[in-house]
Amino acid sequence: MTDNPRAFTFYWRTGKREVFQGRDPADALNRAGYGGGAIRALDFYTEGNNTDYEWVEETREWRTKPT
Repeated sequence: MTDNPRAFTFYWRTGKREVFQGRDPADALNRAGYGGGAIRALDFYTEGNNTDYEWVEETREWRTKPT
């Protein structure tokens, strides 16, 4: 199998944003040292190094940045 890593941006329910490389999102999390249980703490992910979202502390939610 050819290893062709891509970037994925992970948005956590804690307001943390991280970018990892992998063949797919699961591989990227695994390479970063996260186990299967980490999925429960993940809010969502996007492909690439995405900065289109911001954390709103008051509501503890991610929202699309205004353009």
